[in-house]
Amino acid sequence: MSDSVLLLRRVRERGAGGGGEAATSGGGPGGVPTPRRKRGRRRRFYPEHRVYRARCSFLDLSEEQVLRRYRLDKAAIAGLCRELGADLESLTGRSHALPVAVKVTSALTFLASGSFQTATRDSTGISQSAMSNCLAQFLEALQRRAARYIAFPPTTARAGTVAGAFPGVLGLVGGMHVALRAPSENEPAYRNAGNYHSMNMQVVCDAAGTITNVVAKFPGSCPNAAVLENSALARLLEGARPDGAWLLGDRSYPLKPWLMTPIAAPRGAAEERYNALHHQALAVLRRTLALLKLRFRCLDKGRGCLQYAPQKVCQIFLACCILHNIALRRRMPLELPEGLPPPEIEPDLPLPPPHGQTSSEARAVRARIVQQVKDGLG
Repeated sequence: MSDSVLLLRRVRERGAGGGGEAATSGGGPGGVPTPRRKRGRRRRFYPEHRVYRARCSFLDLSEEQVLRRYRLDKAAIAGLCRELGADLESLTGRSHALPVAVKVTSALTFLASGSFQTATRDSTGISQSAMSNCLAQFLEALQRRAARYIAFPPTTARAGTVAGAFPGVLGLVGGMHVALRAPSENEPAYRNAGNYHSMNMQVVCDAAGTITNVVAKFPGSCPNAAVLENSALARLLEGARPDGAWLLGDRSYPLKPWLMTPIAAPRGAAEERYNALHHQALAVLRRTLALLKLRFRCLDKGRGCLQYAPQKVCQIFLACCILHNIALRRRMPLELPEGLPPPEIEPDLPLPPPHGQTSSEARAVRARIVQQVKDGLG
């Protein structure tokens, strides 16, 4: 009798006797059961003694180094860590999860430098992908608390208190274009008058340069007047505002009872003086927007456009405005790191004139201001 016949007989006898293995199933040719293949879970190999890159805490740096690297001082960074800790703490029990301080300083490094590569090779000691995750968590956490730092109208006393300045200024409104990569959807809407893709960010600041209102959601092709018209700020001021107080805007905005613009063709010394005071007051807004680019180089077009979707670019801009207000409250000096060129000075984009007719009420308000200026000249 051949070996194969003997093997087949033994298998049949085992099956008849109920001695089958639980680890077998199915059958091969001739009804012979085949062993079930065990599926082992693939396990990642870790060396017995893992080596992690050393991370330098911001507390180990001098105040000057911290200001240059993060644009905030140690106390402000520690305050952010405490405030955002609930949102940034890791929910897992893994050892070596990134601490809150590392996430905060990693995000600040990117906002200050505009480069993941710089952040990867200096104090953070984390990978570029980890940097991206830190930035996303930081932006989300800071956005939830925006109302604590940016509020309109300002809580300070009514504006227009500086002697010789434009009377009754409640705030200064203007736009700032932040460059971004060409979006895949509705690309032409993001191409601005400067022929590059951007988001048109509306900013309102007070006489001290504190940002009191931000509208960050409109593409670069949207004119300043349209951004303002479709904002909650316009609806607020159309409804109720302090008597004798208004915003100041440039020629891209329409003249309204609550928004004073320059006179296109001034006649006489009073109207020329009105335009001069108007220009002098708006200089605070221009300086504030320049400081934003200087403090947070990620907003500087000269260092390249932001490689993010429009929604995230808006989050980045809002975060920079919040951090700018924190820096102003703490009176932090602003100095360029050594070897870093100043931000690119871009020419002003063409300002299309606003559409629509000017109301008689708005003209009357501006005429009263011109008369105040004239009385001051007399």
